[in-house]
Amino acid sequence: MKRGQAAGAGILVAVIAIAIITFVIFISPEERSQLLDEDFSDTTGTSRADELEDATTSVNLLKESPGRIDFLSQTEIDHPLPSVNIYTKTESQVLAEKASTFAKKSVFSEEQGNFKFTLGDIGLTENVLLAFEVSDISGRLMVSLNGENIFDGELKEGNPAPILLPQSFLKKDNELIFTLSSPGFAFWKTNKVVLQNVKIVADVTDIDVRSSRHTFLVSETEKRNLEKATLKFEPDCRFGEVGPLLVSLNGEELYNAVPECDLAFVPIEFSPDLLIQGENSITFTTTTGVYVLSHVVVESDLTDIEFPTYYFELSQEDYEDVKNEDKRVRLRLDFVDVVSSKYGEIVFNGYQNHFDTRESSIALDVSRDILAGTNSVKIKPRKTIEVRELKVDLVD
Repeated sequence: MKRGQAAGAGILVAVIAIAIITFVIFISPEERSQLLDEDFSDTTGTSRADELEDATTSVNLLKESPGRIDFLSQTEIDHPLPSVNIYTKTESQVLAEKASTFAKKSVFSEEQGNFKFTLGDIGLTENVLLAFEVSDISGRLMVSLNGENIFDGELKEGNPAPILLPQSFLKKDNELIFTLSSPGFAFWKTNKVVLQNVKIVADVTDIDVRSSRHTFLVSETEKRNLEKATLKFEPDCRFGEVGPLLVSLNGEELYNAVPECDLAFVPIEFSPDLLIQGENSITFTTTTGVYVLSHVVVESDLTDIEFPTYYFELSQEDYEDVKNEDKRVRLRLDFVDVVSSKYGEIVFNGYQNHFDTRESSIALDVSRDILAGTNSVKIKPRKTIEVRELKVDLVD
């Protein structure tokens, strides 16, 4: 009986031991270390106290989205253009010709001569003349233009003076009719005329080179900061021999007058709104005469860029914590572009902090320059940048 009781007690002790071991295994590591009177540490070897010391808290002092910040290395941009040579040239030209035409008239019959011709631009055609040679004639010659009588007279054989065709009777398509007077009571006679080398001669103005067009480019930065725009050129012309000079920009008229031909420069100031971002087109046109325009330039005067400045407040208590190094002030810039370089200065309370990075963000410790009360942050890039976010935090 005693041996049976001893065996039962051993089994009970074993069961209790297994239960205790199982309990120790499944409780939390921290409770197990306290139960075994050991120092607790996690698998990385960092104590819980160290982990709490490394954790920092922050208070946001400033949060802004500056967006695009332009940089301009100059306050004036010139767009030089090539010299402009425009003119209208008027020359005498033979517009139509016919070897010969014949007309006759008797008391009982009549045969008319005709000559059809076409004009180009009537507005550019002046002093239209009918010229011919008379090889044989009897009776009085009569000439009509588009149904209107323009000549009625006696002619002799030879080269008579040309007949002026009235401008008001001219059309694009024209017809001349040649007729003769009746022999009257001499019914047995027939009046006739033979005209040779019949020609239409006129002064025609060539306008193919009366206009000149040039283009130039305006960048986005220039357009955004444009304050004043001026067109300048030096005209070479002969006063009294030239007509108005017309200058248009992107289809809008800038100038329409006869400039002073001996003036060193003709400045034409115009609204900056007429300039567009990208390609701009400027056209010079003359109606009469010759113009040579040199030193042609479009000048853009730009505004002085005011870089953005942001402000935030810091209490006296927080200021003392920063100076005692219990807290620090962290400034952070997040950029839109994560590829190209971004460089410039961050002016914090008048102190410059240079940045030059290709990263998507930068962080600066500006604790040494902090002030109690109002603080300022200005971003001054050395190239145009886009800033997604600006933050200033008070960090423990």
